[in-house]
Amino acid sequence: MIPTLVNFRHAGDLGDIIYSLPLIKTVCASMQGQAAILIEAAGYTRQRLTPDNWCGIDQLLLRQHYVGAVRPYNPGEGVTMNLNDFRDRLGKSLRNGIGHEKHLTHWMCETHGVPFSCMDEPWLEFDANPVAEVVFSRAGPGRKPGNVYQNANFPWHYVWAKYHKHAVFIGTDYEHDAFCGTCGEVPHFKTPTLHEAAQVIAGCKLFVGNQTATHAIAEGLKKRIILEVWMGGPNCLVVRDGVLHGKDRSIKDQLPDL
Repeated sequence: MIPTLVNFRHAGDLGDIIYSLPLIKTVCASMQGQAAILIEAAGYTRQRLTPDNWCGIDQLLLRQHYVGAVRPYNPGEGVTMNLNDFRDRLGKSLRNGIGHEKHLTHWMCETHGVPFSCMDEPWLEFDANPVAEVVFSRAGPGRKPGNVYQNANFPWHYVWAKYHKHAVFIGTDYEHDAFCGTCGEVPHFKTPTLHEAAQVIAGCKLFVGNQTATHAIAEGLKKRIILEVWMGGPNCLVVRDGVLHGKDRSIKDQLPDL
């Protein structure tokens, strides 16, 4: 029997789509169907997600057993669930000084009546590509200033000193050059698509990065994580064993051994 397709509309950004997956997985299980994820090219996200900006997220999504289709959203078409609706709730709360550290997935769950516990277990699965024990990722270079989700107080030099002999960097050439120039040299393993990046993350023992799509992948795989927390919007914090939140240099003495 062909599974029922449950249509989900989402404008992104890419990490936001990945963080919607535990909700999507739960809803599809309850409806005994598969997701059709309709990606909207909206002007209010960091990047308009026209297909040329998908970075292979369609490949990543279609590797999940609960996703049956990925395509562009056609304006005006009906959907089962509009996963952009959380933005209105989030915006109103933040303007009132509430929910600064609430996770993006929790905003979506709260909006659509899905338990927060949906993200307690892994929601991503990939064939692993064990390139290195440690994966570094630091997005931001080349973006507009308000979209650089970095923290000058994160102790990258200590992180680099402890792990660089066992690490690779994933990201763009520009991001890699900026990282090496400010933190230290580390080999660049090029991953042209998010699916290829996910395979490298699946094969590592520890992910270290900032609040970007690669961190969302690491969380979806429930990897050990050291997160460079962006204090302007710390909305990706998951409290669980194996996660260290780096808000300042105090974590330099808490860096785990491999």
